[in-house]
Amino acid sequence: MNNLVARFAEVEKRVRALAEDNHRLRERVRGLEEDLGRASDGAREAEDLRARKEQVRDRLKRLLRALEAMETREKEEDLQGSEPGQAPLEADASKAGQVGAIE
Repeated sequence: MNNLVARFAEVEKRVRALAEDNHRLRERVRGLEEDLGRASDGAREAEDLRARKEQVRDRLKRLLRALEAMETREKEEDLQGSEPGQAPLEADASKAGQVGAIE
C-alpha cells in the first residue's frame, strides 16, 4: 500500500509540474502571438510607406518631365527669337501682354 501511495504522490507531482509547464508555455505562446501581431502591423505599415514612396517618386518623375519639357520649349522659343536679322514675333509680344493682364 505504501508503494501505491508513493507512486500516486509521484504521479501527482509530475502532473502538477506538467500543468505548470503548460501554463508557462501558454503564456509564452500568448506573448509570441502579440509579437507576431505587432510584426504584422509593422510589415503592413512598411508596405504602405513603400507604396506612398513609390507614388511620390512617380509624381516627381512626371513633374521633372513637365519641367524639362517647359525648359525645352523656352529654349526653342529663345532660339527662334534670337536668330540674326529676325525680329521678335508679334505673337510673343501679345503673350507678354496677356501675362501682365493675368497678374
